[in-house]
Amino acid sequence: MPFLENLTQSISEDRFAPCLQGADQNGILAGYGHYFWNAALSESMYPSLQGLEITLRNSLHDSISLKWGKKDWFGGVLCHDEILTLSEIKRHLTRQRIPETVEQIIANSSFGFWVSLFNSRYEGILWPGLLKAVFPAMPNRLRTRRNLSQRLNKIRKLRNRVFHYEPIWQYPNLFQLHSEIWEAIGWISPDMLSAVKLFDRFPEVYQLGPTYYRERISEYFSLQSP
Repeated sequence: MPFLENLTQSISEDRFAPCLQGADQNGILAGYGHYFWNAALSESMYPSLQGLEITLRNSLHDSISLKWGKKDWFGGVLCHDEILTLSEIKRHLTRQRIPETVEQIIANSSFGFWVSLFNSRYEGILWPGLLKAVFPAMPNRLRTRRNLSQRLNKIRKLRNRVFHYEPIWQYPNLFQLHSEIWEAIGWISPDMLSAVKLFDRFPEVYQLGPTYYRERISEYFSLQSP
């Protein structure tokens, strides 16, 4: 079966192995169903993950800038670990010959950098004072640094798996976590959430399941077989 063998070689046996764990009596074709369902799930996550990441960092930056009275607030707010991250961002900009502006620093910062601002070391520096400014639509009973840190770190771990092409189809409560991403966007900007929902295909892709992708591969494989 050259087609399937070549496909496995292209993916690599190590990366394909987790998909085979979910294979049923359909064997390797079921594995490919999981593999390409995973790719489709990851792709369908992009609008929500992008919507949250962009909206969160801009809301944080705007709120902190307003409180400190300047856009370049980093030096007066950040703790040791984030200062090191900021230094690495600036070195990257220098290497790429990109102007070291506040806008470029924000654009080149990671989601993890912004999520780290919800660590306990920022209690009394940023929180709870800025919670309402950053998350104006979040219910008061839920609006705590601890709740947000837990939520955003769960999303960060999923986001990293998506962007590193790792399996997410086995992820615990994936559908629920996607709903939590939507909810977090809505806490910051209900309008952004409405826009994201126009293009987010995750619910449909999730409902298709691996069978749809197995059948597409199976159909193509049948056409390739003598």
